[in-house]
Amino acid sequence: MVIVWGSYYITNKFALTTYSVVFTGIFIRTFVLFLMLFVGFLSKKSYELLRLKNIFPRLVLIGLLGFALDITAFLGFKYSSASKGAVLLRTDVLFSTVISAFLGQMPGVMDILSMVLMLFGVALVSGSGSIFKLAYGDVFFLLSAFFISLNAFVIRSVQEDKKNPASDFVIAFYNNFFTLVFFSIFSLNNLVNEVALGLSNFGLKASTTGLVMASILQYLIYVVYYRNLRIFPVWLVRTSLLFMPVYVLIVMSLFGEAVNTKQIIGVVIVLFGAFILTMSNYFRKSKRG
Repeated sequence: MVIVWGSYYITNKFALTTYSVVFTGIFIRTFVLFLMLFVGFLSKKSYELLRLKNIFPRLVLIGLLGFALDITAFLGFKYSSASKGAVLLRTDVLFSTVISAFLGQMPGVMDILSMVLMLFGVALVSGSGSIFKLAYGDVFFLLSAFFISLNAFVIRSVQEDKKNPASDFVIAFYNNFFTLVFFSIFSLNNLVNEVALGLSNFGLKASTTGLVMASILQYLIYVVYYRNLRIFPVWLVRTSLLFMPVYVLIVMSLFGEAVNTKQIIGVVIVLFGAFILTMSNYFRKSKRG
């Protein structure tokens, strides 16, 4: 899961050096749509796609949030580095805690200290002296992390719906499908030109390879992430994902993406804060159980 998700960020960075944010989103989601239809046909799961009673509005919302987290992440990769993106997108742990507070699960003292620590780390990773002076691309990464967190709550509600709990295949399919729909609506006035320009840039080059690989990896994220959530505790899955920025930093350094000492310290602080938050949530749930 760490390698798949980290590689998705890396390949997106390469794809966006040539292709627009809109074309990248439409290409990836269209590729995944046909791949999922093919896999659904082979595995005889296609019939599940019609069992939407009680969950359809939330599936649309999942797709809308999927579009929001995608386009903000793509804009982040367009204007910032993959290394910083991999770190800043892990602040989804922080946003999950904030959202939980709005839902009535108030954070403890350790949670609040961890969040303050993470915000300090974010400022260091961004290279700014203050959380209020973030770079343009880094703001998009933080917005994407917020949408990732919000989407996780909606996905869980569909998985655990009392009347019609949806399978991972159904959630992933409609997540991808409605994300594609919203990408198309977003670029409706210029959709044909966006697609035509994107296709005209196809060729044997790093950006095209990145685009195709990102499409395959997006599908694999659905497979490995949802599967891990089914068989492992959420806290373990979240903790495992903290290794992803380290993987991305190592790989991107081989491609010449520089990270200074202050940013490395920020990486450690963000990941440490996220780890403390994750473990704090785990122990709190254990006590309630």
